[in-house]
Amino acid sequence: MPLTKWQPPGLRHEVAEDGRVTWLELFFDLVYVAALIQLGDRLSSDISWAGTAAFVGAFVVLWWTWTGATAFINRYAVDDVVHRLLTFVQMFAVGNIAVLAATTPENWQRWLPVAYLGSRIPLLIMYLRARSRVPQARDQIDHFLRFFGAATVLWAASVVVPGRAAIVVWAVALGIEFIAPVLGVRRPSDPRNNTPEIRAAYAEHFQERYALFTIIVLGETFVKTLTEVSVIGLSPTTHLFAGLGFLILFALWWTYFDDVADAHIRSTSVLSSRPPTNNLIWVYTHLPLALSITAFGVAAKKIVGVEAVADDFKDNYTLLLAGALIVILLSVAVLDLVTVSTHFAIEAPERVGPRVVAAVLIAPVAALLITGTITALVGIGLIAAIVVGQIGVEVVAAQKSEYRLTREVESQISDLAGTCEHLEAAKARDEIPPAICPHCVEHGVDPVQLRMCLTCGHVGCCDDSVGAHATEHFQETGHPVMISIEAGATWAYCYEHEVTDPDWSMTHS
Repeated sequence: MPLTKWQPPGLRHEVAEDGRVTWLELFFDLVYVAALIQLGDRLSSDISWAGTAAFVGAFVVLWWTWTGATAFINRYAVDDVVHRLLTFVQMFAVGNIAVLAATTPENWQRWLPVAYLGSRIPLLIMYLRARSRVPQARDQIDHFLRFFGAATVLWAASVVVPGRAAIVVWAVALGIEFIAPVLGVRRPSDPRNNTPEIRAAYAEHFQERYALFTIIVLGETFVKTLTEVSVIGLSPTTHLFAGLGFLILFALWWTYFDDVADAHIRSTSVLSSRPPTNNLIWVYTHLPLALSITAFGVAAKKIVGVEAVADDFKDNYTLLLAGALIVILLSVAVLDLVTVSTHFAIEAPERVGPRVVAAVLIAPVAALLITGTITALVGIGLIAAIVVGQIGVEVVAAQKSEYRLTREVESQISDLAGTCEHLEAAKARDEIPPAICPHCVEHGVDPVQLRMCLTCGHVGCCDDSVGAHATEHFQETGHPVMISIEAGATWAYCYEHEVTDPDWSMTHS
């Protein structure tokens, strides 16, 4: 944004048409790259129960500062000098939290509240600015100001609280902030401030932001592994174990970005019948997911450090590796339950099942490693095979579903083959509209296949889709003929006479 322009706070739905991530948001994310490196290094040097607890606590604080800023910018589009300065203050504070993560608990006692306040007070100011500029959202903003304000007071008070009692205060303060969104979607509100644009998150923007954060934590694993290899030097053993680590990393990338990143959040799921609750489940599940991927990065570094193929894998390294992967897989399983797969005809059980089974199988392999029954190479190789295998199971399921659906469509076309005056008189359209079902986009679901009305050009989804919007269009308008706009399809169908011309597009082109 040129400094001659001014974009005060406004509802993102009214200001931004596409919800794309801004350059400022990407710059903001860079500070978390350094923070995650610090956290990973600290855990790597102390993989004990106390060290792991400290890692988890610091990660929760960092993730929540990122989520708070992301949630605000998700609803309110703003880009002016004041907002940029407040963002830079947040970045400086998060940098301090990252530095503290690598120091002793004594330093945390003194400086963590100060650093956290440095990240939170700018956010409160951002909400206050939005409150004055977006009066229709004041009911929602006031809710967050009350909860975040109370938590901020507790963080400030913890400066004078002695010893471990301060940790209790921090936990209570974080709990207040964590519960604020949950209570926000459950409480009744002023009907004037309850429109979808005000109450709902910008789903596309939110999903892209969390996908980018997931890329960051996956990238840290790659960096840690390469750094360790550069320290210990290249050898057949390091290549072998580094390859296993990269194989697991690649499988994790595939699991998330092929299945979760672009999947629409369900309006209703087995976990909740309320769209806002499903959105919150989706958001909060990314905390254990991101935390565990970061922990896996440390475990991957230890994998590379195995000196010989016949060596054992240390107990604490095994627990870190297995625990991280189990939590990752179970987190993805929860995300699968509240999303619609991008692979058509794949339902939640076909996605969740492989994740849960893989998580269960990792546990006994870890036990064999800990007891020394199998070597590091065998154990890590088995774990890699399990993580990769759950992808293979889903890929096969997707292919079978696609084949089944294609065969069903072909069978229907064959059974209904014929012609009628509507099919004979129908004209091909000069322009094909975008291959999206507007109604599916509006409701946040994915279509299975797409059909186009030859009368008006309306695009709708097939009857195997959730909405069956092509048939719904015929029922509303009476337009009789539609064609498939899937790649390679040549047929057209008349709803009124229930007949299909398999080669309609070839004879009417």
